[in-house]
Amino acid sequence: MAYRPSFYLEIGRKARDLLYRDYTEQPPMHYHYGCCDWSYDLALRSQICRSTSHEINDNNQELVGEHVPGISAVLRFIVPDPLSSKVELRYLRDFLGITAGIEGMTTNPVMSFSGVIGSSVVSLGTDLAFDTILKNFTKCNAGLSFSSPIVSASLTLEDKGDTAKASCFGLINPLTSTAIAAELKHTFSQNETSLTLGAQHEVAPLTVIKARGDTTGKVGALFQHQLVSKIFLTLAGDVDIKELKTSPTIGLSLALRP
Repeated sequence: MAYRPSFYLEIGRKARDLLYRDYTEQPPMHYHYGCCDWSYDLALRSQICRSTSHEINDNNQELVGEHVPGISAVLRFIVPDPLSSKVELRYLRDFLGITAGIEGMTTNPVMSFSGVIGSSVVSLGTDLAFDTILKNFTKCNAGLSFSSPIVSASLTLEDKGDTAKASCFGLINPLTSTAIAAELKHTFSQNETSLTLGAQHEVAPLTVIKARGDTTGKVGALFQHQLVSKIFLTLAGDVDIKELKTSPTIGLSLALRP
């Protein structure tokens, strides 16, 4: 619906996916990548119900009450990284999107919360995380987003205000998934600014190529093919052209995406 925003994770996501997803080098906060290894990233979703009573019928099927509009529960686990497991409640309605969860199935988990207000076109939100061991906030982010069917842009403040990012995404041809993206990043504590540019194109049915480069001299590319429904095979590589004596990073992954 036009009146409903998305959740905080969706702020800047189109540009972030094009520039970083499935590459061998990517922000650790957003993706899980197995380099020459097997990894699984699964999400199980179920609806929260008004009725707290459950019963099993003759066919061993669970009967539940009427769904509460806008509320869902998400269980997320990554193999072989159980510390990345997450349980999260999500609530979405007109002009509001909220998440609250627990990260890491341990005796001292990280508590997370995010909230977004606005619509599907313009939204403003915040993302917080509290470490129960350190007794402080490990994440305090804020973001502003503009989105349309072909163009989206975002402005975020991350790392407790130390990093500012501005990103944009443009869809050139929907038939071939041809798109471009850019991200401008500035770190205040180090007084460093970098620009990352990237593009993608579907060269054949179910086959996509992507390339990116940034002002620090890092260049990357990947080839991805969908083998069957929801199963993707990716070959990716990154190289630092300023350090040609070092070996490039090459990775092969097989991913299942629900």
